[in-house]
Amino acid sequence: MALLTPMSALPATDTEIAELRTMLDQMKSQYERRIQDLESRLAKAERDATKAATRSEAAAVRAEEAARVASTESRPMTAPVVTPPASPEPGKTGFGALNSGNAFNPQISAFLDGNYYHDGIDGEGATLVGLAYQPSRGADHGHDHEEDGGHVHGLTENGFNFREAEIAFSATVDPYFDASLFLAIDGDGTVELEEGYFQTRSLPAGLRVKGGKFLSDFGYINRQHPHQWDFVDQNLPYLNLLGPHGLQDTGLQLTWLPKLPVYTLLGVEGLQGNQEIFGATLGDDDQAALELGDTDDGPRLWTAFAKVAPEIGINHALQLGLSYADNNQHQEVQEHTHAHDGDLDDAHDDDHAIEIHRNGLAGDAQLWGVDLVYKYDGGGAYGHKSFKLQSEYLRSIKDMRITSSAHPEVVGSRRTFTTDGLYAQAIYGFAPKWTAGLRYDVLGMTNEVSGSENASFGSSDRWTFDVTWNLSEFSRLRAQYAHNDILQAPGERERFDAFYLQFLVSMGSHGAHAF
Repeated sequence: MALLTPMSALPATDTEIAELRTMLDQMKSQYERRIQDLESRLAKAERDATKAATRSEAAAVRAEEAARVASTESRPMTAPVVTPPASPEPGKTGFGALNSGNAFNPQISAFLDGNYYHDGIDGEGATLVGLAYQPSRGADHGHDHEEDGGHVHGLTENGFNFREAEIAFSATVDPYFDASLFLAIDGDGTVELEEGYFQTRSLPAGLRVKGGKFLSDFGYINRQHPHQWDFVDQNLPYLNLLGPHGLQDTGLQLTWLPKLPVYTLLGVEGLQGNQEIFGATLGDDDQAALELGDTDDGPRLWTAFAKVAPEIGINHALQLGLSYADNNQHQEVQEHTHAHDGDLDDAHDDDHAIEIHRNGLAGDAQLWGVDLVYKYDGGGAYGHKSFKLQSEYLRSIKDMRITSSAHPEVVGSRRTFTTDGLYAQAIYGFAPKWTAGLRYDVLGMTNEVSGSENASFGSSDRWTFDVTWNLSEFSRLRAQYAHNDILQAPGERERFDAFYLQFLVSMGSHGAHAF
């Protein structure tokens, strides 16, 4: 009976139970170790993936920051350091800027600039301030004026005016170049290229090259577009010594930002020389008739400038500048009248006829400039209690020779024309988003001709006051009043008051302005 009983029916011994428990414990231990190993490997893989993503995001942030610093390295003020959020939105860097997938698309912006204007001399005041008398006015060089619909900043009439719509494009082209394009469209739809240039990004030793058509870095306000001005119109020295567009030409610029304890920017420019007033040339017909010679090949205009910004405190910024420009060819025609007894033409019945004589002059032109800009950050909201002081002095010297005249005895004689100008303006934030500005500008503290003929003339000046409401970063309203005392001709003055109401509206993405 015992031999026929199955083993499974017999009760398990203590030894067997112990062996089974040991085997089960071993299996559990092995599986737990394998699970822990897999969990460790999974955690390490997740950490590595997180570190890689963080490094990629940090690299994108550094690239965006480097591009931003490069685009504003001409500013002496140091931008604050911004810490990116830990988890930026997909497709964006920690600064909220588009990542490399979209970073090379151009920024596009548009500025609308219009005004209401009124003066007491039938709307002629805005033109007269740009025609203040100086013994050497220079040549027009073919630039259009109001009568033929040309685009000229500040040319207005009584009533409503649309000065311009400015369209701006800017982009990082590749690791080597940035590029910008500015188009101006006046109220009649005329389109003009204001600037179109490239800038290098990666030259060594603080060097940078700019090429194309651009506003010169001569002085301070010359490189600013009208929507950046603190007043509706341009100051008298710039308007009359350089013209409505300032020094704006085609050529190359080289700047150097050395590593010094004090911010120092040095630059030179070689430009074609096609200017409105400073270093202008006449048309072919006038050149032949007045024996002026042909227009020389460019570059004819050379400039040099230096800008220094010493450290004067956390809330203060100061920039000093010195500029020089030389145009090696300047031509102009000057007219004078003679009264004769009797008629010069049978069609005239006057007892005295007027005969117009034209003198052709050719030579060169030099321009000196000194500028100072001081800014104080008052710490208030939206510019409240902030202050800015800005001033420039310009001195124009044209050394010329008479090439042709109705009076043969003066041909070959020399004339030196010297005219200078100064403006000083202050802007104060008297309330959040509100500023008040005061400007004094004068042309002709020295206003003379010397050489074989000597004469001295008076000056033109004006006082301007404005109040600006900066509603936001994209819109601005301004009221401006000016009292003008303009010398039109020797012994002839025009005194008048002028009033502006201006609106400025911007659309789209636009980079920060230089200091």
